[in-house]
Amino acid sequence: MMSKNKTHSGVALLLRKLVWLALLGCAAAAAAENGAALPATAADPAAPQVATSSVADSRLRLLSWNVSNDAFVRDPDVFRALMRKARPDVLLLDEVSPSTSEDQLREALDGPEAGGAAHWHINTGRSGGRQRNVIASRLPLEPLPEFGKRIAYPRLDRERIARRMRAANSVSSAANLEDGIAVNGAIVQAGARRLLVVSLDLQCCGNDPGSWEEERRSVETREIRRRVQQVLRRVHVDGVILAGDFNLVASPLPLLIAAGPYPAPHAGLLAAELYQIDSHDTWTWTWDGHGERFPDRAMDFMLYSPRSLTLDEGYILDTEDLSPGELASLGLEHDSVDRLSDHRPLVAQFQWQ
Repeated sequence: MMSKNKTHSGVALLLRKLVWLALLGCAAAAAAENGAALPATAADPAAPQVATSSVADSRLRLLSWNVSNDAFVRDPDVFRALMRKARPDVLLLDEVSPSTSEDQLREALDGPEAGGAAHWHINTGRSGGRQRNVIASRLPLEPLPEFGKRIAYPRLDRERIARRMRAANSVSSAANLEDGIAVNGAIVQAGARRLLVVSLDLQCCGNDPGSWEEERRSVETREIRRRVQQVLRRVHVDGVILAGDFNLVASPLPLLIAAGPYPAPHAGLLAAELYQIDSHDTWTWTWDGHGERFPDRAMDFMLYSPRSLTLDEGYILDTEDLSPGELASLGLEHDSVDRLSDHRPLVAQFQWQ
């Protein structure tokens, strides 16, 4: 069925296309600066029907989702069914409540019948206060000191933003600056390949490009980019994935900052072009804004290093787009995703070059 929330899809598509083209230019410029060639195009993403995990071959499937606090705790059966549909090898979850335990996530992923078996490697971020980032992988994870503690805002930036927030009577928001930036990162050991994955959740709201919220988002992405650069200079990494809720309500600047540049051979990152399953390449919104201040639009993105990874296929997962037969087979309803989060999961399968 077509949701009434998809009426803004034309605006969302235009924004996403403009952002993608801008990122392509940034990636090409960074590649040229590093003396590298950028692939002409990424593979055309399509709704996948893959029924098994891709761990055993050269492909890797990722799911990135703003779970809005504790979606998998509220309804683990629905969460588990969505994972059966997506079949991810790596999960990047943002906006996870710090009260959510690793055991709760394991049960949501594997079910109580697993008996506590460690089928997933889990790395929980320590920064971001009530909005943490969790990385779960079927493959081994290597923790990183660059992301292993609270990620503080640079002092001068923090003081300047705090002044602006107090002037705007956002006292409670100013206090959460001390929680640090909501981000987490780890290295996925995929056979002989090492993939750096980073999950983030940027400051929300503030649809004016001159707002303190937009400035805070820019500061957050610059600090995240700096730490990714540190990792890439310190250890060997074959590819990079950076994904999460960018909260693009004012401008694409935070996404452009996150795209790079990065040390050779990684250069710049591209945003995966993802669409909803039945959209015929037109619906790109990931935030359901029905009844909210901000209309539905693309707020969540997955960036990847195009010199090492090729996008095989991918989609934005919305149960409204699934057929009645598939919903029944999965034990889902047409509004199952909407009941868990206002955001839609991003699913993408990449292949090593």
